[in-house]
Amino acid sequence: MSRYSDYDGEEWFPNQSALWQHNAELALKGKRGRKALAELREALLALPSKRLISGALCLVGVADKIQLESTVPGDEWPRWRLQEANQLIEDQGEGVCAVGALLWYRKVKSGVDPETAFAELPLILSANEDEDGLEKTALLAESELGITYHLAWQLAYKNDESYDLCTPEERYSKFLFWLDKELGPVAV
Repeated sequence: MSRYSDYDGEEWFPNQSALWQHNAELALKGKRGRKALAELREALLALPSKRLISGALCLVGVADKIQLESTVPGDEWPRWRLQEANQLIEDQGEGVCAVGALLWYRKVKSGVDPETAFAELPLILSANEDEDGLEKTALLAESELGITYHLAWQLAYKNDESYDLCTPEERYSKFLFWLDKELGPVAV
């Protein structure tokens, strides 16, 4: 299940996709982007479980996250979210996506206990008619991590779409391989 929605490819002006791709490439190749990719690599290596989930930012402690996000008493929305999250956990197990790993790592580096850091991450599930999960993930990464929206969106898209048919363990390995390829040889 993806956080990417079908209407995302619609262009509002000529060459919008080409401009988007160009900006995404600049974000990946720029100094700030490369620094973020290197830190993401560190984050992946620091994860206690070497796996990346798709369809959500963080599936660790889901029931507590749903309870915290529920603001309207008796609202059916949190039950729907809990069902979707439980299905994702059944399919993949608990874990985080690539952007979730980086958010978790930053919290841990700042002194937060690793379990508490997982608990503090939001759920951010797949897209529905009211929200786009990739967009929410990218906006969160932009505001919390200080990386560009284009880079954050590309990371979330790669996690959910490029490695869509992978198991969480395969997704982790492929993402790490992609990061190594993007970063190139490390100077000693």
